[in-house]
Amino acid sequence: MLFEKAQGLLNAEYETYYQDASEHARKVMNEKKIHSYQVLGVGNYLLKHEEVFHNCSLPELQKLKATLLLHDLGRFYEVFLHEDGGRVDHGVYGANLLEQNTSFNDVEVILPIRHHGHLIERLWEDRDYSNLSEKERRKIQIIIYLVRDADKIANFYLLSRHFQEMENLFFLKSLLDYQTKIPSPLVWEAFMKHSAVDVKNVKSFADQAIMYMACVFDLAYESSFVLLNKLNILQKLFDCFKKFWADDYAQICKHELWTYCEARLRGDKKFFDF
Repeated sequence: MLFEKAQGLLNAEYETYYQDASEHARKVMNEKKIHSYQVLGVGNYLLKHEEVFHNCSLPELQKLKATLLLHDLGRFYEVFLHEDGGRVDHGVYGANLLEQNTSFNDVEVILPIRHHGHLIERLWEDRDYSNLSEKERRKIQIIIYLVRDADKIANFYLLSRHFQEMENLFFLKSLLDYQTKIPSPLVWEAFMKHSAVDVKNVKSFADQAIMYMACVFDLAYESSFVLLNKLNILQKLFDCFKKFWADDYAQICKHELWTYCEARLRGDKKFFDF
């Protein structure tokens, strides 16, 4: 079965780098392996509750679940390489690995994995995506939003429940200014426009916290907001992050997020016509 092959591939890629990794890198790799299954769990919730997936055949569901599980396949090499100052886009690297595997060399797997981890505009610019028919592009959009929503909610859940333990993995003092409480202008502008924040503009902990919260604006499926509400994730995440902002910014941030999420739960705002 395709899903079992996906599990084997995930385990093999993890084991390739784990033994030679530093203690810190092993901790991150372990978290990312657990995260892969957490994303699958959120994805299963969306597959069950979103009407667009209700007519999927068993092979189609197997492929969707494999894509969810393998979305961070390139993370292990990315983490291993990072220890020596190297850089690689884990989505692009993971997609390249899958292109070499006959079981997974499929645009419905490759494109969502290649582009799940950055601004969606990169997908629109992808030549492989542009060469598809309109019907095929729509199907890719449905899949990539499934993966992106599941990925974001799994990260939200992890941070909201285990922020004290995970803070040093998500907020690196060696890379970012952790003293300023005011977000950078470009980061704040994107947030106030209800847009995803470009990681290239992130300069401080205040920016990074805004970037994570702005992922709410990037969620496509109504069921994603139902799950956020059911698990009270947004309030818990806000309580973790508000220490990074000056009080007036925190108040504005909360108002924008709550107003937006309430509208999405009511169905007032449509992200995409699924």
